[in-house]
Amino acid sequence: MNSLLFQNESFFEDLFRQYYKALKAYAFKYVGDMDTAEDIVQDVFFECWLKRDNIRIETQIRPYLFKAVSNKSLNFLKSKEEREKVPLEIRHESQIQDFYLKSLVAEQEDFLLLKELNEEIKSCVDRLPEQCRKIFILRHTYDLKNREIAEQLNISIKAVEKQITKALFEIRRHLQRLDLLPFVIYVLLRALS
Repeated sequence: MNSLLFQNESFFEDLFRQYYKALKAYAFKYVGDMDTAEDIVQDVFFECWLKRDNIRIETQIRPYLFKAVSNKSLNFLKSKEEREKVPLEIRHESQIQDFYLKSLVAEQEDFLLLKELNEEIKSCVDRLPEQCRKIFILRHTYDLKNREIAEQLNISIKAVEKQITKALFEIRRHLQRLDLLPFVIYVLLRALS
């Protein structure tokens, strides 16, 4: 892998977003503690960033990151064993299962939440005035540009912009009324993490 890419800050941030969850789950399999797993993964990325000028990756980045997390996890367990005299072979299978179960439940909750949000947004859009509804659907369902909508409906681009703004205002107000707006933010933040 080109080491210059590794030095690019936005590339590095993309790597973090792409691999963070998988690496955290991988570290958790070793250490059996979510906070420690997070610390290990963050340490690996931090060390990679500090050593970015000297890192030479001959293969793909994924195996490199997983190997780094594995090594750091094993080092943690060794030092923990020395501190607590706990054998390395002890693993917390029930904690691993709990983690995967919680992940599965969280994904299911996100799915149900998104479904509810979509239904509420659709319900609000269905109640918009006809022209406003039509413009919003052309923009957000069919992904037409404002200019294309204006040409298709024989109206000005300003009129299209005004109707889209009105639709978004109504949707936001509807979600606030139902106290669902915080969930929109929550789902967006989970999607980015």
